[in-house]
Amino acid sequence: MQTIRILIADDQPLVRAGIAALLAAQPGLVVAATADAGPGAAEAAARHRPDVLLLDLPPAADDKIDLIGRLVTDPACHQAGHPVRVLPMTADYSPERAWQAMRAGAAGFLLKSRPPETLIGAVRTVAEAGVWLDPVVLRDMLTELAWRPAGGRSPSRLVARLTVREREVLMLLAYGLGSPEIAKRLFLSPGTVRTHIGRILMKLECPDRTRAVVVAYRSGLVQTGAAAA
Repeated sequence: MQTIRILIADDQPLVRAGIAALLAAQPGLVVAATADAGPGAAEAAARHRPDVLLLDLPPAADDKIDLIGRLVTDPACHQAGHPVRVLPMTADYSPERAWQAMRAGAAGFLLKSRPPETLIGAVRTVAEAGVWLDPVVLRDMLTELAWRPAGGRSPSRLVARLTVREREVLMLLAYGLGSPEIAKRLFLSPGTVRTHIGRILMKLECPDRTRAVVVAYRSGLVQTGAAAA
């Protein structure tokens, strides 16, 4: 099992300690460091180069949105050439806030009210290049901030362009699986999965996987709350 190195950035020391104890007890997860959710997070990310950075995201903290963008684009924070996967955590949110985080480069969005096993699963998902969106957040994002591709084409018409295999890959992306998991599930090579994802993004006119997942849900290909079989 590949080790996943995690940095926990939260302004509350007790929260940091609690999350660290939970994750450190899981197989394959290593807490590389903890830090505050401000400048200390960027410094710790550059020093420890984690695979996943759990970042506390308070309401109306625009500096945290900017921080996400800096973390994912700064080569000093990259692990083996791969950008750190930033997973924001919040006790309060708005769909607009979630969109801001995703556009800045976040790999998902997690509510702190979720049980421990949800946090563990989310960390593993984003570490494997997957996207993890809390079902409630996703529902509200789709309802209140519906994204439409250029030209106003409906999501269902875009999804109709995909082959059967491409739809299978898109569904697994929407369920939160990363490329390695998809490859194992469909008995494909990682390179073939990456090729499929590239074609999916092109056909759906999406700039990234996150928008492709939104199209999958809005088209009805995937239902909110569904899980991979």
